[in-house]
Amino acid sequence: MKWKLAKWWLVGLLALLWALWVGSGYMPVQASPTGQDTFKIGGDLIIAESQTVHDAFAIGGDLTVQSGAIVQGDVFTIGGNVQLEDDAQIVGDAFAIGGQVMRAEGAVVQGDEFVVLEQFNGLFERFGVLGTLYLGNVAFWVMTFIVAAIAGCLLLLLLPGQIDAIATVVHTRPLMGLVYGLGGFIALTMLGVLISGSVMGAILLPLANIAALLTWLLGGVSICVWLGKQLRSQQPEARFQNFWLGWLLLFVISLIPIAGGLLVSLITLFGFGAALLSRYGIQTGDSLSQSLDRLEHQTE
Repeated sequence: MKWKLAKWWLVGLLALLWALWVGSGYMPVQASPTGQDTFKIGGDLIIAESQTVHDAFAIGGDLTVQSGAIVQGDVFTIGGNVQLEDDAQIVGDAFAIGGQVMRAEGAVVQGDEFVVLEQFNGLFERFGVLGTLYLGNVAFWVMTFIVAAIAGCLLLLLLPGQIDAIATVVHTRPLMGLVYGLGGFIALTMLGVLISGSVMGAILLPLANIAALLTWLLGGVSICVWLGKQLRSQQPEARFQNFWLGWLLLFVISLIPIAGGLLVSLITLFGFGAALLSRYGIQTGDSLSQSLDRLEHQTE
């Protein structure tokens, strides 16, 4: 069940990227007798009576499968409802984001039914799919930066030396910081894949996730301090002012649709790697082994 839900979230993301690419256009609604994928953006999609299609997707509108129609795969909507009339047959799953799955008594869904963010249906109707998702993105980053602000103040009070050491590593060893960040992320992902569902996984995965979160917070605060130092070169030792300036800069960047969140994630990945590289601030950039980053020194 968890894999199917994750699969549909991935399908939804890919569908939204496609929607951004093609704009308000849509693929043909009429399916051939042999069956094909049917996809529409910015309007309702209807699978007519006695029609057979493979998969049916709608973004920004309702998807209706009329009586006697057959969908050999899945039906999926973002910002709309899935409406299944009598004798409609869905061989796969029925999934709706920001809508409902409304099934008549005689309709058949052989797979599973998923409904996500049903309570936000009014927002989808008012602001559209992309507008609602952008508001959701803003809300996510606002909460993230509130947590980062609280954690930043605490870490600057409790671990000022470690924060400075990690910020120094970010400045002097950016390439190796990125390598360590990517390596740590891949290692955590592989760990989850290998031990998920086992007794060991039930014990280790929560601990690993907590450690990764704390490392990311430590690296993120250090990145904010480092950014503030670059913008306030005349007062590099003012930690709190530098932190808030870097925090504000990253928050503004996060408000840029799609690219902003990706850029912030990439920037904080440098901090995550720098925290690992410096052993959580125990080692400074000058004390690290030169053999760790020969490529950087060759280019200097």
